Amino acid sequence: MEITVLDIQILKALHREVKEVSNLIAKMTVPYKALQQATKWLDQQEACQLLNVSKRTLQTYRAKGILGATQINRKTYFRLSEVELLMQGERPLKKQKK
Repeated sequence: MEITVLDIQILKALHREVKEVSNLIAKMTVPYKALQQATKWLDQQEACQLLNVSKRTLQTYRAKGILGATQINRKTYFRLSEVELLMQGERPLKKQKK
């Protein structure tokens, strides 16, 4: 068994530095918090349930450009705002093929 003894001054200095880094990270992420909260993402299952369609129909919407999607590590996400537009009958513009 090993016992490590730290001087209280060293511990307080370490605590101050960790707090400074934490504050710096908080300041750096402030501009992105509003964006993060404004954009709600749905996974494939949630989008299917809201639209009351099958996974295959949802895939067709993606392929035809009716509904945009983002893929992260093989998982597909949809913007809630786009799904709501589709539910209201206001389809987002189709992407033009080059």
